[in-house]
This record gives sequence, structure tokens and C-alpha cells, in this order.
Amino acid sequence: MGIAFFTSVGVACAELALSSASLAATAATVDTAQVAQEATQAEVTPGAHSANSAASLGDAIVNKPVATPGAEDEALVFDGLSDDAVVEKVRAYIQSIKTLEADFTQVAPSGGVSSGKLYLRRPGQLRFEYEPPAPLLIVATQGNVYVEDKDLETTDFYPIKKTPLRFLLSKQVELGDAEVVGVDRGADTVAVTFASTGEETEGELSVILQAPNFALEQWIVRDVQNGITVVSLSNLEEGGRFRNSLFKAPEAGGSFLKN
Repeated sequence: MGIAFFTSVGVACAELALSSASLAATAATVDTAQVAQEATQAEVTPGAHSANSAASLGDAIVNKPVATPGAEDEALVFDGLSDDAVVEKVRAYIQSIKTLEADFTQVAPSGGVSSGKLYLRRPGQLRFEYEPPAPLLIVATQGNVYVEDKDLETTDFYPIKKTPLRFLLSKQVELGDAEVVGVDRGADTVAVTFASTGEETEGELSVILQAPNFALEQWIVRDVQNGITVVSLSNLEEGGRFRNSLFKAPEAGGSFLKN
């Protein structure tokens, strides 16, 4: 599959997370559109692929200079903690999430921008509603991720355990074949980058959170073709109640994709 949150699922999310080729809310001091654009441009610049990584992008975003007098002297969040301790805090936060609702903006490696609504209910359930003209609906439930393309009238589905969605949806957040390759601190944000070289989960994933009071703000996905996808969240709310029908699997008129 690749360590991608949604790739090869159609026009808008084709580069984001569920494909066989690929592989985390705006940082508090950075404009969402600007961050997404910069991350995407960094990856499509000729010759940039060999130098850029999700980790370096996470570092660039988290530590992006802010035009505030004395900002260069501002303390970094969790500066006194080890990287391992920060990672454990991030894992504990993700595991503490019961429900989450947010607006999302996605910038694909091609530069295409799409947006919509995200609903997450842990463990195991997630829904991405894309706004028109994107014809897509993504629902995770019952151990699979379903990708419906209304234009093509198809629904393909993938095992959650073979995508990085497992980091958000598993009852216990386990790294599996991934390892932590970067922990980057900002004044009020922290980014953790996971990388995997496993046959089914190659790629990198950076999760960016508001800190020290955690809130998921953004994730950045780098697939094995060096494509970068940025998903930014806004208007985030935790702890709400969702109707069960939000996580009803679309009719599977497409294929079950194992690889």
C-alpha cells in the first residue's frame, strides 16, 4: 500500500492516502493556504525531490519565522523533554481522542486543492466528505477504508491496517513497521515524523499538533515517488456525538485493493 493517507483514490485525493504507491490544521502561527502552498511548491521544484522530506517540511513549518519582535528568542515547546517523551505525549493524545470534527483543506502533489468536512470516531471510524466539484467520499469502518467516486460510480476499499490511518484509528497507537525519524518543536507547535521501509507501508508521515495543549492541526504525507500531500484542519471540535449513519460503508461497486 505505501504509508499514504489517501492516494490513487481519484482526482482530489488521488495523491493523499490509500494507494499502492504512497504513504499529517494549520500551524498556529502560519496561514493554512500559505503553508500548504509552500509545502507543495517545495516538492514540485525541479531537483528538490532528493533534498526534501516530510521531516524537513515539518521542521520548516513548525519553526517558520514569525514577524514578531523578539520572536527569534522565543522558547520552544517541550524544549526540556527528550524526543521519546514528546512522542509518547503525542501518542497519548491521539489515543485520548474519542470524536473529532473539522473542516479540511488538502493540497495534492500536483498542486490541486480540495476541501471538505472530516469526522473521526475512535477507534476505527472516519469520514471525509469532499465538497463539489470533487466527486469523492471516503469512509473508514469495519476494518476497511472505502473510497467512493460518484462520477465513476465505483467504490474501492482497502484494509485500514495497511494504511497510516491505523495511527489515528487504532485503539492502541502502535508504530508497527514505522519508526520515528524526526521530532521538531516550535513556539506553540510540535511535529513528529514517522517513516517506514516495510514493503506495504513505505513513505513518511509528519503529524503537526498545537502544543503544549494538544490539538491536531495538520499532516504531511510523502510517498515513495517523493510526492507531498498536505492536509490542514480548521474549526476543530472534539468530544461531539455523531449519528451512526455517517460511518455507513458505501456500496462496494469497485475493487478490494490489497496492494
